[in-house]
Amino acid sequence: MEGVDQKLMQRRLNLEKFQYLCERFERSPNITDEYSVAPHLRIEYASRDVSILSSIAEILLKDYEHVKNWFGFRGDLAIDLWMAPEIADLEYITGMRCADGYMCAPGARNGGNVIPFVSPLASTKNADRMHFSAVLAHEITHYFISNISQATIFHMKRKESGDLPLWLEEGLCQLVSSEVNPSFAVKWDEEITEVDTWHPLEDLWNDLSACENATIGYLQAYKETRDVVKRRGKAEIIALLYLNRTHYVEWTDLTREGEVSMRVKHAKDERP
Repeated sequence: MEGVDQKLMQRRLNLEKFQYLCERFERSPNITDEYSVAPHLRIEYASRDVSILSSIAEILLKDYEHVKNWFGFRGDLAIDLWMAPEIADLEYITGMRCADGYMCAPGARNGGNVIPFVSPLASTKNADRMHFSAVLAHEITHYFISNISQATIFHMKRKESGDLPLWLEEGLCQLVSSEVNPSFAVKWDEEITEVDTWHPLEDLWNDLSACENATIGYLQAYKETRDVVKRRGKAEIIALLYLNRTHYVEWTDLTREGEVSMRVKHAKDERP
């Protein structure tokens, strides 16, 4: 298998300065084959990874159904897994430097939902079936939340538009992944007890990786979301995700007692 051309790779990496991650996905030239798991689920892969295709397909189907049932979602979402044969191919796809086991969503190419990851044959983390399944469920959850809430996928714009806070979206993804792999919940619960200072929630409205301490930011997203779901119930949270399409949900009320209020519509915002 050929490596990625370095000049081409550099052009891909330079896109990080000008485009959001969700805008710059491009399939590596080393990904040459396709496998249909279901009418709405597909794996795109390099020929050398054919031996693990059935295993990946099994995990994808199981995770997809788990997430779909979690949200009580009707219908199906089309999702493509792009299985990069090497980390360099994943870096080509995302246009940035990536670590072993990295996955990301939401992102699209030619109107399709895409989740890129490194083949378990080249990734020690993804070779761990339980770990891989939990992280994949996390990324699948992003697409269901995106479809239900119609939240912008440009994370840095969330706060200025009063959109669904990213701490809640990431927290729901982590909550789902912790159900797929309960060891995640055990680990995070232990880490929560060791944190003395948390971020103000308004600092977690947008890209969590941009907050002062991203590790604590993601841990806090899980903690807050877990507590909100326990207190208000999953049904209410899902209903609010649908209501987010109006962009009049007062999300700052979510962590307080009482109902989540609606923003007042100004006359200039009304549409015939």
